[in-house]
Amino acid sequence: MKIKHIYFFSSYNQNGISSRYRGIYVLDELYKKYGITSTFLFPSYKLKAVINFVLAYLKVLLFFQKGQVVIYQKLYTNGIYTNLLKLLVKLRPKDSIYDTDDADYLRYYDKNIFYFMTKCEKCVVGSNALKEVAKKYSNNVLMLSSPVIQHQEIKMTKNETLHIGWVGDYGLNNSYTAPYSHKVSLNEILFPILKELNFKFKFTILGIKSPVDKLEIESFFSSHNNILLDIPENINWVDELSIYKRISAFDIGVSPMVSHEFNDAKSAFKIKQYLSCGIPVLASPVGENLNFVKNGTNGFICKNSIEFKERIVQFNKMTNQEYDQFRENIVPNIGAFSMSMYCDHLVAEISK
Repeated sequence: MKIKHIYFFSSYNQNGISSRYRGIYVLDELYKKYGITSTFLFPSYKLKAVINFVLAYLKVLLFFQKGQVVIYQKLYTNGIYTNLLKLLVKLRPKDSIYDTDDADYLRYYDKNIFYFMTKCEKCVVGSNALKEVAKKYSNNVLMLSSPVIQHQEIKMTKNETLHIGWVGDYGLNNSYTAPYSHKVSLNEILFPILKELNFKFKFTILGIKSPVDKLEIESFFSSHNNILLDIPENINWVDELSIYKRISAFDIGVSPMVSHEFNDAKSAFKIKQYLSCGIPVLASPVGENLNFVKNGTNGFICKNSIEFKERIVQFNKMTNQEYDQFRENIVPNIGAFSMSMYCDHLVAEISK
């Protein structure tokens, strides 16, 4: 089947990272590369959005044509939007896909998630752990690791003062998600050993949204003058190029993660962002991290806090020539998780 048009029903607007990286940006690339048109929809009470939803809904239900595909992404709520789409996929399951890159069934209403997995003809997921779960509900599951956008922000040389960086969603400060939150991972695995380092370094954290969290982190490191703490506020996450520009200033990108079923299912997106900028990575041996970090080549897998500390010290002592070897190992392989490659695999799969 030659794909002509995609109806993409997202669970969130462009502020959602999955909505952008597995939705909007993918649809843009599909149009540029294959001429595939699309309709992107998300839940909203604004009149224009409601009208667009109704029109798309009726077209899928009553006027669905050969070459059209419907993608339902990360739907889990019990609201009007999701329930209408549950009815739509039940009545029109042909050429439908459920897409997800998180173990949302562990934190949201799982019955709706599994309903879409069951009713859709295919499932596209962002990790091998998610694939194993989806296979319980679907006979046609494809693992496609979330891509990064094309950009030109590539690391060139190591900074005189070692720059360690982290990017992500620090956490929502609730007990429900605490066991696997990035806040817990950073506080348990990384923060304590950073205080043990006896050399000067810069530490940038991109993703602190709460003023309380920022104050807590600043207080934690306040007595250590060798740590140049950088916690930018009011980051515009939709301005993607500015994010990659910030990342390209790092010398090391870190991804500590506590072992948890939710983290096992993550797509290692943070690591791919680092690598796409030519930044070596230090990561916990959790989930998809193991498929992207190659010890001694593009970074290191660190089994515990001690190993994170040892590798940070190692990078601090590296000569520019030793550091450049990591960068030279990384840059030629960036295309493996590019938006273009993702779209090629997606088209090949859903064209079958």
